[in-house]
Amino acid sequence: MLTRQQLQRRLEEHIEDRITLENLSAWAESAIRTETFEAAYQDQIVEILSILRDATDPHRFKWEQPDLDSMLEQLES
Repeated sequence: MLTRQQLQRRLEEHIEDRITLENLSAWAESAIRTETFEAAYQDQIVEILSILRDATDPHRFKWEQPDLDSMLEQLES
């Protein structure tokens, strides 16, 4: 099961340059397909994973860096 704390740690890994955005995006795609989510935060986790998954999709109209700080704030509340 993927918890919001685990998602926070992955975001922090990218912020600290320990994982590329491309790898974070690939991880998010895999998590959406294979993981179950912390029940109380399922909608929040899926929303953030979806944003991360699409962050490097070349078919998006406009590519931009996700607002990771905002995501971390959402997960902390």
